[in-house]
Amino acid sequence: MADENTKNQDSKLDENPGSTESIITDVVAEEEEDLLFEIDDILNTEDPDFLNQLTKIEIDNDAADLSVMGNVFGLDPKAQTGILNILKRPFELMLNTKQVLIFWTILFFTVLVGTLIWNFKSSFIQQNLFLNSFAELGEDLKEYNPNSEVEAFYDNLRFSKNLVTITPMNVNLKPSENSGPNPMLSIEVTTEGLAADAIIEVKDREAELKDFLLRLTEDKTYDELIEAEGKQLLCEQYRDLLNSLLTRGQVRRVLLKSFIIKP
Repeated sequence: MADENTKNQDSKLDENPGSTESIITDVVAEEEEDLLFEIDDILNTEDPDFLNQLTKIEIDNDAADLSVMGNVFGLDPKAQTGILNILKRPFELMLNTKQVLIFWTILFFTVLVGTLIWNFKSSFIQQNLFLNSFAELGEDLKEYNPNSEVEAFYDNLRFSKNLVTITPMNVNLKPSENSGPNPMLSIEVTTEGLAADAIIEVKDREAELKDFLLRLTEDKTYDELIEAEGKQLLCEQYRDLLNSLLTRGQVRRVLLKSFIIKP
């Protein structure tokens, strides 16, 4: 039987020498099948129960396929193998000693520098950039009374006063309950400027500013100006009016030089 198969194979090789590899593959497959049949016959003869157990074993193709997880994540087998090789490289100390040492050294210094930067950033944010009290520097604290121990800058006797007096103004007031039908007021005020520029402008524009002051005073009544509070309010209104009209300085306050009122 073997001689006939050999002759048939030789005749096939002679007939089609170009398909030698395929013929050899077919011959090997036939020999493997014959070997499997012989093994099945031996098992069937010697231990039929073991053969039955083997035939009952079922293999789950999904479980046996190692690329199932790769398919889930969209990775082909070649990519999976490449990723695994890359992940194993930092731990292959015996194969790539130099590269592994360089990798872990760079990683160590990167983590160290990142930790230092993070700690410095946290401490910089937490620290107070402003000095709230000299007590934080360990300096001695001194207490003082601002009402008695502090000298006002503008009221200091050594400070030159910027004063100018506006010529007297005579104005008719509105009648009130305690006045006659034609009350009158004669008033002379002195203005104090924060700087000399304000006083110079007041003097240069005296006629114009005086007219505005007269218009303001005409709206007052005898009863409003007879009291001390009314006089103080009138001086404050004079100051605010002058400050709204001046262009080169500000008036600090307006003082009454003379105040004559007729009911």
